Amino acid sequence: MKLVNKIQLVIDRSENSDNATSQAMKMAKKLDAEVSSLYVVNTHMHQTPNVIEAMVRTGKKHLETLKDLASNLGVNMPTSKVLVGGPTHDILKETNANHSDFLIMGAGENSPKGSVQAKLIRKAKSNLMLVRDNLDDQDLKKILLLTNDTELEKAPLFAANLSKEYGAELTACHVVDVEEGLIKERVVYLPEAAGRSGNMSQRGLGENVTLSPTLIHKLKDDLTKQGYKVTDTVAEIAKNVGVDTKSVVLNGKPAEEIIRFARENDFDLIVMEHTKRGRLSQLISGSVPEKVARNVPCSVLMVNSAS
Repeated sequence: MKLVNKIQLVIDRSENSDNATSQAMKMAKKLDAEVSSLYVVNTHMHQTPNVIEAMVRTGKKHLETLKDLASNLGVNMPTSKVLVGGPTHDILKETNANHSDFLIMGAGENSPKGSVQAKLIRKAKSNLMLVRDNLDDQDLKKILLLTNDTELEKAPLFAANLSKEYGAELTACHVVDVEEGLIKERVVYLPEAAGRSGNMSQRGLGENVTLSPTLIHKLKDDLTKQGYKVTDTVAEIAKNVGVDTKSVVLNGKPAEEIIRFARENDFDLIVMEHTKRGRLSQLISGSVPEKVARNVPCSVLMVNSAS
């Protein structure tokens, strides 16, 4: 089974749009996929008729150049279209109409929370790649797979196969969230409050009792061991397709640690599983993939578990 069949390339006048084009063409050539191109004129940002008409003309010229580039590279481009309107809904509609299983577009560093890219992360049914300008030749040499999602389904195998196709180094990373994973205090309940143990003073009902440093250290070790079990599972999946995997377990808040680790180690691409969470869950804990995707300096790939 092919890793990618149909790529939907979305371009506009934004930062890194040309980088997205280069990545889409390189990926299509390497993975024997076809590319459909979509030039977006965002009427939420541009509302003057004369400006919109000029941008449509620019878009058509850009797509003609793009079709010539695809032809010269031997990449099949069955459709190219200028989209005028509110981008998110229309991009998703066009992607579905073209039966594309891979959506590529450019994204700047620190992409705003309400941006088109952020909305596509939440709503796209296909895999989504946001391309940044950290690559000189749009090649992938170092890939980081985030393993913190408890429902890892497709991302490990996809990352392993992508690493194999590109000959890239693959690192599986799990973050132990000390603040979330450890309960440093426990509450005294009725049975304990009612009884005594040796010379220990009686605990008051509802009193917070701080856990001992020894117990906290043990719990940290247990969480770290669990993290390595997850990365070992990923390594086994990758090994089955012929890819060796490095494993690393970090301590801290997942999004912040992944962003820091990616900056310090110059990864070209971060791959994450993106499962659909309810709105309440996102309000309470936020979405690690969304935070990472908005703030890392490298490109990111969201593997949609529902795709």
